[in-house]
Amino acid sequence: MAVVSGSFACSASIRPEPNEKLASSYVSLIEEQLRNENLSGFERELLARAKERGSISQIDYETAHARYKECMAQSGAVADEHRFANGLIHSNAGAPAANLTVEQLAEIDFSCASGTLVVVDELYRVQQGNPDLLRDRNEAGAACLVREGIAPTSFSRDDFATAFDGPGFRDYDSLPFEIKDERVHMCLYVAGIVLGFTE
Repeated sequence: MAVVSGSFACSASIRPEPNEKLASSYVSLIEEQLRNENLSGFERELLARAKERGSISQIDYETAHARYKECMAQSGAVADEHRFANGLIHSNAGAPAANLTVEQLAEIDFSCASGTLVVVDELYRVQQGNPDLLRDRNEAGAACLVREGIAPTSFSRDDFATAFDGPGFRDYDSLPFEIKDERVHMCLYVAGIVLGFTE
């Protein structure tokens, strides 16, 4: 049995047109985020460096995740972390400890991710897995699968949406790749989707 979760700040109720871009360039995307008045000082400094460099460094990205984990630990929670081959890291609140309810853990997770991870992780996902800056997450996910040599070139955003972004039963065995391949999960994370399996 599969469990799907995820969020994608660039998704919208109106489906983007094919090849519609998030921005004219990656630096423009960073500049757009720098206009956000709600950025923390840490985020603003990190993004200023990224604008000058043209990319977010792995060190800065790792620092953002380390800050999130430290914040979680200080609140009595243990964050889970999963690393992908392209440098992406999926950090999350993990299972609630005995001293925390699910609701308390969710509040801690939100508080710790705000100002450390949310903006940086979204931008880094685009940098590492969506070089064409595709706005539609299904198109970005499909392009990642094709680019990684996992799916055939005919695998479209509609194919991706049917398999991973719609309600109801998903026949993963019919897909032209192995669903439990780590690279598949990397491309799903690029699209803001986390797929887990339960027995």
